[in-house]
Amino acid sequence: MSMWWRYLLLTLQIGCVALLTACGQSEPMRNVRLEQAADHSHRAQRAFERGDYLTAMKRYEAAFELDVALENEEGIAIDALNLARVNQMLGRTEQAHAYLDGLLQDRAIRYADKYLAVAALRKSLLMLEQGDTKVVAAWLDKAVVWCGKDCAVEGAIDNVRAALALREGDAVRAAQWAERAMSETKDSSSLEYANALRYLAEARLMSGEHAVAARVADEVLALDKAMGAPEKIKLDLLLNARVHAGMGDTDEAARFNERASRIRTR
Repeated sequence: MSMWWRYLLLTLQIGCVALLTACGQSEPMRNVRLEQAADHSHRAQRAFERGDYLTAMKRYEAAFELDVALENEEGIAIDALNLARVNQMLGRTEQAHAYLDGLLQDRAIRYADKYLAVAALRKSLLMLEQGDTKVVAAWLDKAVVWCGKDCAVEGAIDNVRAALALREGDAVRAAQWAERAMSETKDSSSLEYANALRYLAEARLMSGEHAVAARVADEVLALDKAMGAPEKIKLDLLLNARVHAGMGDTDEAARFNERASRIRTR
């Protein structure tokens, strides 16, 4: 047998051994780029939670670029929603709208209804923030349709309805929506439950029920402190200041305002 044939057989045998070993181990195929996208997303979430929104935005952008290249539809939707949220926190309203519109108006990919529901909800928040109250309800109605039964963001939708009612000066409806959101989120989302408490306190204050407003404002302040949310803590302190001012306790109102002024948010 020639040396060439010996070498060929040896190569084939090694190849077969490698193949059999691989088959025996049944190692799953790895998508390294998909893992990279997930890593960027996890790092972005941690940055967002500590209030480092610029870093969060850059990480989410990196995840989004990879997910688009891989046509990871679920990843694209989640990245876009997160990018809309972080851009909103940074005051980049146009960019936030652009990411949401990219999901809602995409003609090539039909994203799952649960993501479209969140996109519509975030559109309503942006519109409310911009003072365009006429279209807020329309976006909330779209969110409800996409949400369907067992909706994961039903409490958040009702919280926006409460905020809209407050903006329109309707304390009664604001309280009704806030109480409904509280019942929906008490055991599922501390964040949305706190938001519902804050809206309820605002509604009670608007109605002149200062004692109730003070109790609820204290409760939401304690909850936001437990969650470590500086932006929300500042809102709660300012709310407490207005409640005490309404009660005629100007000294206590001044103390709450002073405490709020010491909190620096990004």
